[in-house]
Amino acid sequence: MFKIGEFSKMVRVSARMLRYYESCGLFAPAETDPFTGYRSYSAGQIPQLARIAELRDMGFGTDEIKEALPNFDNAEFMLRVLKQKSREAEALIAEGQTKLANIAAMRGRITEVNMIYDVEVKALPAEKVLSLREIIPGGEDEVAMWQRLADFAKTNNISCTLHGGYSLYHDEEYKDADLDVEIAVPVTAVGENKDGFTFRELAAIPVAATIRFSGSYANYGAAIEKLATWIEQNNYTFAGQIRGCAIKTYSNAESEDDFLTELQVPVAR
Repeated sequence: MFKIGEFSKMVRVSARMLRYYESCGLFAPAETDPFTGYRSYSAGQIPQLARIAELRDMGFGTDEIKEALPNFDNAEFMLRVLKQKSREAEALIAEGQTKLANIAAMRGRITEVNMIYDVEVKALPAEKVLSLREIIPGGEDEVAMWQRLADFAKTNNISCTLHGGYSLYHDEEYKDADLDVEIAVPVTAVGENKDGFTFRELAAIPVAATIRFSGSYANYGAAIEKLATWIEQNNYTFAGQIRGCAIKTYSNAESEDDFLTELQVPVAR
């Protein structure tokens, strides 16, 4: 038998933690002297302590460890709880990746200069386009729409360019999910509508307030803020939906740093 200090050194778990495990009902000494209260531990307890440490390191809480220990050799039970822990870990990773992306975007906004151009007022002509409009779960799913449009154009020998393409968002207000999104690219000739792809004409915009920004789409926020401020200060009002025009994107830029996007807003006085 070993005193608590000796056992602590062997298993590399502090005496404080051993007492804590005891108070939680996870790991009791092999013996406790009824007169002195001194705790003694045996070598046979080391595997049990190792299991506790292993479960703790996988994110199991005290109550979860207490439930898992007597079922440690039950493969069905352990596979079920480990699958649940995997889902929880994946959710935390996704949350962490989102935070990292937001941090990177803010760092970019702080360090980059001349990314946002001045507002320009101009007339935008009508354009014949190949269009795909769908309800998508989230904004990231728009990338897959562009890939499908590119594949459709290639398969059907449709002459178009993905740069200069448009993104239109038809929802009346901002939504986090189930977005009504339309993507479109200019074409030189109209073909057959099929498989959800439609040839149509984007209406002309007599007066549009436009602004360009370079780099990642994370810079959208700074660009729209500048555009909205300009509209307000110059006594214009919105006269239609915002649309984005991808001037430089994956099809003609080496990286996101080289992207160039123009926001186009119909306006009136």
